[in-house]
Amino acid sequence: MFRQVYCFIILTIGAFQVKAQVGTYSTINFPNNYTNTITSALYTSNFRSGFIYQSNGSINYGLTGVKSHNFRFRWLAHDNGGIDYSTDTDQLMFLDGYGNLNLKGNLTANGNIGIGAVPTSDKVTIDMGSTRGVVNMVSDGDNAAYLDLKFSVKNTASIAADKPIFWEASLRKDGYFSADLTGPTLEFYAVKKNGAGYYAPLLFKSNGDVILAGARSATNGNVGIGTTDTRGYKLAVNGDAIFTKIKVKTYGGWPDYVFSDEYHLPPLSEVAAYVKEHKHLPDMPAAEEVEKEGIDVAEMNKLLLKKMEEMMLYMFKQQEEISKLKEQNEWLLKKCQ
Repeated sequence: MFRQVYCFIILTIGAFQVKAQVGTYSTINFPNNYTNTITSALYTSNFRSGFIYQSNGSINYGLTGVKSHNFRFRWLAHDNGGIDYSTDTDQLMFLDGYGNLNLKGNLTANGNIGIGAVPTSDKVTIDMGSTRGVVNMVSDGDNAAYLDLKFSVKNTASIAADKPIFWEASLRKDGYFSADLTGPTLEFYAVKKNGAGYYAPLLFKSNGDVILAGARSATNGNVGIGTTDTRGYKLAVNGDAIFTKIKVKTYGGWPDYVFSDEYHLPPLSEVAAYVKEHKHLPDMPAAEEVEKEGIDVAEMNKLLLKKMEEMMLYMFKQQEEISKLKEQNEWLLKKCQ
């Protein structure tokens, strides 16, 4: 009985054996109800050579070409039928012989990456988890720069010649726009179209200084806080500001000339007549002008000091007159005694 069962098992296994292919074949066939092959081929013209496992469900893996022929390891997705090698529409990503990884390229609008997370509609999504996470870019660069982070415009046809085609944050050794050669600087700048120059509005020097201007004849903008219209001023603030100390540098014309012998001090009667007519002191702006244009702090301090010095001169003259009147009064008192 045992012998009969054993023979039945052997016969049963033999009935289901697949005849193996032996020898050298460019295609190895796997019997199934759909196309399922492993193909080996050499295409030196399109660099798609090597070992490929192909089925009507997917392309599982492939090795293509040697490095000298632009080696690529490709990940493909494909329905049943021939693979589209002409336009690469089946290609999901590839890794070339230089270590460059390309996801989708310009094949579709997809090809997003999720690191520590499921890919989202954003190109790159990184989930740092519950602990502190860092995205660290490290480079030794050369004697001019360490590394750059670039934001580029893809289609520049409609951009004017004096407008940026890309913005770049550059960790530099050469202080290109900051003129700082003492240590690495971080410089945020833009390159204008057609080589028309640069914008260099934000620079961080190696001593911690923040510079809102650039060397190399870069175009420098203005800074607005609480406003989008700087009205041509280097700094425009719409709101309150507080300082522990402020220094305004003037460029000459400090009113010490009021005390020179050549200075003409107008008579008080003229000043009184001017004030009566204009309702403000000579040389001082009117209220309407201040409300419209504001005031120049340095210029206003010069004007206020000038008026103060003129007041001192008037006081000196009045003191001289008071002293003379006092002397005359004393003389008259002596005469009357």
